[in-house]
Amino acid sequence: MEKHRGNLIRSRIRCNLAGILAIATALAFTACSDENTVFEENVEIADARWAVGDRAVLTVDITDTVSQHNFLINVRNTEDYPYRNLYVFLKTTFPNGKSSRDTIGLYLADASGRWLGSGNGYLSSGRYPSARVMYAYNKRFPVSGTYTFEIEQAMRTDTLTGIRNIGLRIEKKPAHK
Repeated sequence: MEKHRGNLIRSRIRCNLAGILAIATALAFTACSDENTVFEENVEIADARWAVGDRAVLTVDITDTVSQHNFLINVRNTEDYPYRNLYVFLKTTFPNGKSSRDTIGLYLADASGRWLGSGNGYLSSGRYPSARVMYAYNKRFPVSGTYTFEIEQAMRTDTLTGIRNIGLRIEKKPAHK
């Protein structure tokens, strides 16, 4: 009886340690994935109907002009979205008042119509596919200060249905050790 009780206690300790280790590992991976995030904001598109001229306006204060950064567009769409890609205009206004405008093509589905994003992630409610698409990498901010990013749909339709959220994520490129 005493031997059985000792084995049971050791078994419980191993299970508890394994559980604690699994939780610690999950927290470590979560922390690692976000430690380089400089900025992330997403804007809800009312009724998943994005009209031409409607802009998601995002503002971020930047102090680091030395490090390289990756820029990603976040998109969450419904099954009603009729296309496999999404074109957006991105206007960047720099702290010195200068601005630039880019046209960015984002692939949301493959040729067979299967969504490339997942139902998991920051934007996800589990019901809608979400995608995070990199559009610029290894870029440095030229000056410190407040940057304004404006994202506008650039599809050839007056009102684009099926896009629930649009946003921007800026990640500091990790230093190689």
